[in-house]
Amino acid sequence: MPQSNEQLRLQYAADKSHHLPNGRFQSPWPSSTNPSVTAFIKYMFTEYNSNPGWESVKQGRAPPVVPLDYNQIAAPSDVQLTWLGHASLLVQINGANVLFDPVFSTRCSPVQWMGPKRFTRAPCTVSELPHIDVLVLSHNHYDHLDWNTLKQVHERFPDIKVLAPLGNRPILSSLGFTNIVIADWWDETSVELPTGGFTFACTPAQHMTARGLFDRMATLWSSWVIIGPTRRFFFSGDTAYSALYNNKDHEECPAFVQIGDVYGPMDLSAIAIGAYDPEWLFGGMHANPEQAVRIHEDVKSRKSVGVHWGTFVLTSEAVDEPPKRLALEMAARGHPSDEFVVLDIGQTTQGL
Repeated sequence: MPQSNEQLRLQYAADKSHHLPNGRFQSPWPSSTNPSVTAFIKYMFTEYNSNPGWESVKQGRAPPVVPLDYNQIAAPSDVQLTWLGHASLLVQINGANVLFDPVFSTRCSPVQWMGPKRFTRAPCTVSELPHIDVLVLSHNHYDHLDWNTLKQVHERFPDIKVLAPLGNRPILSSLGFTNIVIADWWDETSVELPTGGFTFACTPAQHMTARGLFDRMATLWSSWVIIGPTRRFFFSGDTAYSALYNNKDHEECPAFVQIGDVYGPMDLSAIAIGAYDPEWLFGGMHANPEQAVRIHEDVKSRKSVGVHWGTFVLTSEAVDEPPKRLALEMAARGHPSDEFVVLDIGQTTQGL
């Protein structure tokens, strides 16, 4: 007799192999292999400043930035997404407004005088956002958890409910947030809003965390699923799918098939497609566009939007390479082109 979705969720939740004895975390699958920290440091000092990403930006190949469509945002469909650049999203689902990983600062860095600088502006400020019901964070990297932006979010919405993976309560509390829910993989949080009851599920991803030299893997990372009264949404957060380095058997991350089995199908998804090159170095942390299509398939997404590109030069691919490779892979795997799309920054799209 097949297991119910809830039985599957409880089975997966019982597996704590991502917890290490020292209190830190890991991506526990053979698909997660990464070169040494020394290799990353060498890349930053020898290749980063001369990589093709910078040249493509100079050539004007970045995505356009368009004004927010406030009419569409004020009268949303049952599920829609507005891309705010990189992995920042306004998701509107069954009347709820959910903000994911907002980063509106000039640089994704501990300081604003150095570090990766955005080459496309944010399409709005925090003050120009509509009312936000829930803030959701995927992990603590600077291009996803931005101190300055979150301070502004707290100032505007001091009582907002914030959901984040394990280990992130201290930094959120230091920002002033008090209505905080910290979740492990497969934990579900019920949220009652004026338009109905919602479930926010913290789901696995293949990644890592750190904000400094000594906190590597000290906090958890995740993807997220929102289950509304009639619609479902998936956010990949930062994730890889199958590392290139030291992965001779081409092992693939099993988490997304599991997510699809427990929560799918998804009416709309946001899936990371960028920051992967060179793939021997970054393939254990970030999916490439072809792997993003596999995630789209695994979670049973009816429509997906490519994110995590077009804003910061973090790796070596040309800025417009991810959407080009995405389109080719969708065609190669026999999917309609409008099933997995990219947007202009500030653009809104509806789910199917």
